[in-house]
Amino acid sequence: MSEKLIPRYYKCSLDGKHWWSTYASSAGQAKQAYIRMLDGCADDCYLSILCRVDSPKTTQAFKDNAKYRNIPFAYVGMNVKIHGDKGVIVGHNSSANLDVYFLEGDNKGKKLNCHPNWKIQYFSKKWKLIKEF
Repeated sequence: MSEKLIPRYYKCSLDGKHWWSTYASSAGQAKQAYIRMLDGCADDCYLSILCRVDSPKTTQAFKDNAKYRNIPFAYVGMNVKIHGDKGVIVGHNSSANLDVYFLEGDNKGKKLNCHPNWKIQYFSKKWKLIKEF
């Protein structure tokens, strides 16, 4: 798999104190997602956004969710395939589902809510199959 397909974990802020994080293919894409999250901002705010690459975190809440969903091996940053399209786990949500950032297919570049036990394959960092539902 090409390194270019792997999204990076970005943190964005307007004041350097309050950071918001997302997965994106570029800093520009991360800034655009931040603006959408803020529900828009002044035209000149794009240039004011601080953006940095960070390391993804598997929180205790994610671990608890994974255990609840019977996928205790799962972690943030894990490779998956859903309906045959490659993606990476970027978190979980209030539905106890996984947030998956798609690397290919019709949903490439999108983060979607995915059921952790429906038409999904879990892979190691080198794309070796670990578990399949």
